[in-house]
Amino acid sequence: MNFQNVIRQGERFIKMHNVKIKTSLLIGIIILASLNFVNAQSTFIPGLYNTGMDDFNQPLADGETDSHYQLVISADAVYPGPESKVILSHEFPMGNWYPNGDKSKWIAPRTDAGKWNEAGTYVYRIYFDLTGHDLYSTIIKGGWSTDNNGVDILINGSSTGYATPYEAFKGGLFPFEIKSGFKEGINSIDFVVNNGFAPTGLRVEFAPTSKTITQK
Repeated sequence: MNFQNVIRQGERFIKMHNVKIKTSLLIGIIILASLNFVNAQSTFIPGLYNTGMDDFNQPLADGETDSHYQLVISADAVYPGPESKVILSHEFPMGNWYPNGDKSKWIAPRTDAGKWNEAGTYVYRIYFDLTGHDLYSTIIKGGWSTDNNGVDILINGSSTGYATPYEAFKGGLFPFEIKSGFKEGINSIDFVVNNGFAPTGLRVEFAPTSKTITQK
């Protein structure tokens, strides 16, 4: 429902029927319409956060732990997880990597990512809650970047088929869209990253539309 359309329809109705409506009644109609608009459009998915952001969607400081993303698989025994760290913004590999921004930042097994991690597979997991939501209308969109290549995005353990190239970190964010595989209650998304050599990291930025869905 578009709130402005509701108002315009009400105005046309008044003109067509030459109806005089008291100001208080008109205000009541507008308030009711706006409440319906909010209920229809502003149902957020709890738990979806961009990498490197706090609970209020503000950027975390360099070196802080991103508590929303758990490093559940790590090829580096010295940095086994589950903590994932916001990397240092003014040291290598920044300059080679797509720059940090105010909507998302790079995370890695270590905050000084330029000092390298072991080659192998790294999996970052985020949980979100779909309790009370219509699973069939849920769509999660966004972009991700990786060092090195992104192997897959898993929804509740199932492949979505999304991947990134070996030097994705130079090319910005690569789009993904998840339309199925959801379940009632707590869900998980795994971002699977292959580190071929040197630093490794993950960057995720969800599209704003993926945070609004329809309730049952």
